[in-house]
Amino acid sequence: MPSPRITHRQPDPIIVDNLIDQSMAPWLARLLAGRIATPIDIDDVFKPSMANLPDPDAIPDLHRGVARIVQAIVNEEKIVLAVDHDMDGQGAAAVLWTAFVDHFQVDPELLQVVTSHRLTEGYGITMPVADRIIASGATLVISADKGSSDETQIKRIAGAGIDVVVTDHHEIPAEGPPGSAYACINPTIDPSRYDPFICGAGVAFLVMAKTRTALLAQGYFSECPSVLPLIDYVAVATVADCVALRPDRSFINRLFVKKGLEYINVRSRPCWQVFLDHIKSGVVDSSTIGFQLAPAVASAGRLDWADAGFLFLTAGSTSEAQKQWDILTKQNEERKTIEKSLRGKAFSLASAMHSQSLVLFIEDGHSGVHGITASRVVERFGKPTALFTEKEGADGRRVATGSFRGIPGFNVRKGLQYVDDTYPGILRSFGGHPGAAGASVWLEGFARFQVAYEEAVVRQLGSQKLVPEIFVDGELPAENLCLQTIDDLAGFDPWGKDFPKPMFTGCFQVIDIKPVGDGSHFKLKLGIANRTVDGIWFNGVDPGESMDVTRGMDISIVYQLADNVFRGRRSFQIQVVCLAD
Repeated sequence: MPSPRITHRQPDPIIVDNLIDQSMAPWLARLLAGRIATPIDIDDVFKPSMANLPDPDAIPDLHRGVARIVQAIVNEEKIVLAVDHDMDGQGAAAVLWTAFVDHFQVDPELLQVVTSHRLTEGYGITMPVADRIIASGATLVISADKGSSDETQIKRIAGAGIDVVVTDHHEIPAEGPPGSAYACINPTIDPSRYDPFICGAGVAFLVMAKTRTALLAQGYFSECPSVLPLIDYVAVATVADCVALRPDRSFINRLFVKKGLEYINVRSRPCWQVFLDHIKSGVVDSSTIGFQLAPAVASAGRLDWADAGFLFLTAGSTSEAQKQWDILTKQNEERKTIEKSLRGKAFSLASAMHSQSLVLFIEDGHSGVHGITASRVVERFGKPTALFTEKEGADGRRVATGSFRGIPGFNVRKGLQYVDDTYPGILRSFGGHPGAAGASVWLEGFARFQVAYEEAVVRQLGSQKLVPEIFVDGELPAENLCLQTIDDLAGFDPWGKDFPKPMFTGCFQVIDIKPVGDGSHFKLKLGIANRTVDGIWFNGVDPGESMDVTRGMDISIVYQLADNVFRGRRSFQIQVVCLAD
């Protein structure tokens, strides 16, 4: 396994001074300045306001799509919500369903949620999805988190007399948005002047907000409750979909998550009541969403139909939410087992490769966990990665489907577009965005695709040696190793894509170390400047291997600060990431 490259962030002194002038503590100013490229108003970080949310009128086709949705509501048409099977798609489904039923008073009998089955049908408005839509008797389809690359199927649906309003955030294919759609509302469409980083649920939320405004303006309602409380679903989807959370890049995403977390933490829905009772800390933040909530909700769609995730989010009672949560928890444990096995196989294959890209074929893979496993390979090897397995294709032809994950500086969607433009016919289908994508290839052409994708990666990244890179924020004084520091940093939440949690370096003496769990994790007591701090080191070694660190050693480590909550009591600990030398 390659050793990570440890890179110290270099804050821009002009930005540091600007933040200090806004009364930010110098050490916090340096930490924030190491993550942004332009000066910002610190209120956009700590106290973003809905009053500053840009008007989504800048998104092409918005008014046309909203007008068609309003027409369907007024005329009591049957509407299909065609959504993706991941957390973003299910969050978007919850936004749309709850807006229609609870805010616009649409009869639930007039609504139908249609999701593709990840394992048997794949991503997007696939032909089986199109068949179910046509058979539904609906006159309007609203897609969420998909549809921008599905012209063939949308044309078929439109040919059956059904209008399709696409709401999506994935990059538009080279041939342009789907021409057969009644409207395509996507902030990545040129010449959109809106934030291109918002997730699918975020787009759905903006469309519902404009639909409410249009219904009121038309006099359909004299009063209609604000859709703002739906922002909790958007917050969860935003964190889960790994879209930009950097304050100088996407003010909107930070606003969505900040405000959404407020609703979640006051237990505004049965699903949040159940989830908050489940977690140890009693408080939901971006990390809680990313590591506990989103994987569980998404597990349904990874292994089977995604219904349990949607039903959990929209449950009308705590008993129903608890029932769905139990299902999700069980599926998530199964997902973890599958992923662990797949990760070992992927690591073994990747270790034997010396290319700039890692395009892996696993005979007995599981497409439901390919994406999350590809992310783990990227973390370990620092290279753009794709995981493929065989799937039954049309007309008996053998097909391989894969999930892609990128690294900073590499645009996955553009890489696949390059392959499709330069080597026509290798790719059967593809779609996605800069950081992640999905594709299928004819199996007989898989080796050619590996070569073509390697070429695409080299064109973007060159031939420099690629290794995992860990960015650190320097050393913390010993007196800052305390709960107060964690509380000082909490105001920066949400952490996430493009705005990672702080990592620090430091030299400690190992006072005690002992394995826990399956033997790959370790609890530590570490000494620094006549103080002792607790530590935890997850996956310090692979199962079955021995730990080289022993009592009495002086070690230099990369670490994060962590809250340890046990029986309602907080204590400070550091979480070891890796050795620094």
